[in-house]
Amino acid sequence: MDIIKIGLIGLIGVMIAVSVKNHKAEYGVYIGLAVCLLILSYSVNYFTRILTGMEELQTYLGDDLRYLSILFKAVGAAYVCEFCSGICKDAGYGGIAGQVETIGKMYILLIGMPVLMVLMKNIQSLAG
Repeated sequence: MDIIKIGLIGLIGVMIAVSVKNHKAEYGVYIGLAVCLLILSYSVNYFTRILTGMEELQTYLGDDLRYLSILFKAVGAAYVCEFCSGICKDAGYGGIAGQVETIGKMYILLIGMPVLMVLMKNIQSLAG
């Protein structure tokens, strides 16, 4: 049911922002930003649930937490970049939004390189 609430908050926020935007364009952006922050506050609840699941996953991984930290960084980076990009697009700055998305993708690739290197070493050792 939370997802329905979040969807309704988004839809109502968009309708209000569009109607206000006709009178004062900057207020539409502010309302959109406020709705984004409200939805972000809802996501904190889901994040705590994810953390609980990750703690359980940690029991399977043992002391090697490198991969779990890489996973957290990648998911966090994707979420932050998507959030910022969406706000930039709503404000009419599609070029900046594209750059934020590109940097986010590059960052995720960069933090995933150690996993790729370990995978390649394992494949190489299996191949002989």
